[in-house]
Amino acid sequence: MAQSAQNIRKPVFAGQFYSAGPLILKREIKNFLSRARSSQDLKVCGLIVPHAGHMYSGAVAAEAYKLVEGRKFDSVVIIAFLHRAFLQGILVDDVVAYETPLGRVPVDRELAREIQMFHPLFRNVMSGRLEEHSLEVQIPFLQETVPELKIIPIYIGTQDITNITVLANALAKTLEGRNVLVVATTDLSHFHPYETAFGKDKALIAMFEKGNAEAIYDAYAKEEAEACGMGPVLTSILLARKMKWFGPRLVRYANSGDVTGDRSSVVGYAAMAYRKMVC
Repeated sequence: MAQSAQNIRKPVFAGQFYSAGPLILKREIKNFLSRARSSQDLKVCGLIVPHAGHMYSGAVAAEAYKLVEGRKFDSVVIIAFLHRAFLQGILVDDVVAYETPLGRVPVDRELAREIQMFHPLFRNVMSGRLEEHSLEVQIPFLQETVPELKIIPIYIGTQDITNITVLANALAKTLEGRNVLVVATTDLSHFHPYETAFGKDKALIAMFEKGNAEAIYDAYAKEEAEACGMGPVLTSILLARKMKWFGPRLVRYANSGDVTGDRSSVVGYAAMAYRKMVC
């Protein structure tokens, strides 16, 4: 059956956050991966990745994606959030496919709908146009690393403890026994001088590694911890606790000052990984 053009999520940020030309984009992703120091790890089951433009955070993201290069998964759950639109609950997007310059990626609609059924907070549509780069920029990396890719795109609306807990509980229930990779996306501190950002990010990464989601959320609510995608990260930490995963553990940290040389006002990026106890 032909796919309806209205049910394909078209790229919005190609040419802005990443290259719009398929050959150029493929070459850039491959270059990022070839320079990565990490290597395939069969125990990796979850990632935390940044979502700035590829030119800024692509090298950090590649360190995480290199860990799963060549591995097959039943599906990849991508947990993002909404920068530009308001949503009270959680959007589990069950369009037919997402499109990038590298082609179309099917959505695992069966599993997406299973997640949607878990709680009334889940939505499958939202008013207005969905324009969100934090999830879109992940897909080209996944297209170049995960064979036979299928995705489940999830967007947290309000990043409050209710949405975070409901989503973690839903994923723990629906992903049990499935070979699924979970990708949560966030950038870290924004627009501080280099040394200030480094200190703030180092402290927050240490909190992530300790896995005390309640303490992290408390610091976030008091504006003592800075990460734009705190909802996706805390969801992954609560999920890891329920699934008995190890981590997350830092794979690589850098900030935009390491790329541009401008250390006056930077954005922080981390690649982190969760591992299963057994393969």
